[in-house]
Parts: sequence; C-alpha cells; structure tokens
Amino acid sequence: MDSAAESIIFIIGAPGSGKGTLCKRLAEEYGFSHLSVGDLLRDVTSSSNTDVTIIDTVKSGELVPVEVLAPMLKGRVDKGKEDGQMKILLDGFPRRLDQAAPVERLLRSPTLVLFFDCPEQIAEKRFLTRMLTGREADDEQTFRKRYQEFSRLNPSIVEHYRTRGIVLEIDTSGETEVSYQRLISALKGTGAWRSLAALM
Repeated sequence: MDSAAESIIFIIGAPGSGKGTLCKRLAEEYGFSHLSVGDLLRDVTSSSNTDVTIIDTVKSGELVPVEVLAPMLKGRVDKGKEDGQMKILLDGFPRRLDQAAPVERLLRSPTLVLFFDCPEQIAEKRFLTRMLTGREADDEQTFRKRYQEFSRLNPSIVEHYRTRGIVLEIDTSGETEVSYQRLISALKGTGAWRSLAALM
C-alpha cells in the first residue's frame, strides 16, 4: 500500500479553476486514473438505488457527509485497482478539511496535493460556459454559493497539507495549454513526481 506504484494525488481548486480539464489531460498523458468527485456524485444521483436525502444534498450543492462519501470513493478506487489502475488523480477532494482524514484512512495519504489557483472572475466565466455543454445546474447562483464555500474552507486545507510539504500551487488563470505547462513544470520539480515518473 505504501509503494510508489500505488499513489493518489488530491486536486483542489475553486469551481471553474480547470480541475477537470487539466486532470483529464494529465491522466491521459501519464497513465493516471482520473476520479472526479463531482462526476461520481452526479452518477450517484442518477441511480434509482440512491437515498433521496443524498440526491437532494448533491442537487442543492451542499457537501455530502464524509461517512457517505468515503465508502463511495473507496468502492470506485478498489474497482479501479482490480482493473490495474494504481495511480489516481482525485479531482475535487477534499472540499473541507474534516473530509481528509477518514478518506486517507480508507485509501492512503496523498503523494501530492495540487492547488489550482484561479481568480474569481476567470473561474466564474469558465463555470458559466458549462451551461452551454449540458451542465444545467451550473448557474451564477450556484457559482457564488460554491465559490464562497471554497473561499471559506480551502485555506485550512492548503495549510494542513503545506505543513506536510506536499502542496503545489499552480496558477491556472491562463489558457489550457499555458496552465498545463505550468502544471507539468511544477510537478517535474518535485521528488515525489520524479519517483512516480520512473514507474510510468
């Protein structure tokens, strides 16, 4: 469980900061499994077996209790391991600090935590374009609510992992290619990434 071959990277950032886009490319180019917490929860809400209170929580934009979320994540990660997916990008986690420890106990501690830093105005513009691609819930009110929540909760998450020496802050305010090259440059400057790259 502690080998470099089994690694998890947490990705945090405001809505619209580029997490999904950049993670998808990183996963494709470096052989990671990309697990989006947002996509996972949206999948859950479409299931007829899901408790209505969980569906209501997700649709309202509220945080799903960690005692519900953690087993979901473990189930998806375990399924991936059965298919040989040992390196994971956990996109959109944690959204609050008290989510971290229970999930780390079930899975493992992150090798790195990537903080995608993007100004509010740019993030909002990106977020609202999702309405044109089928993400009907992504309206201005939803953005404001989630961004305020992010601004309130994220500093303690960053500080927690910074004390462990595993946070990388990436400026994702630019176009996709610019932001991606910044990400790769930052990753290549870490010993943790070089250890992972040696196994890819």
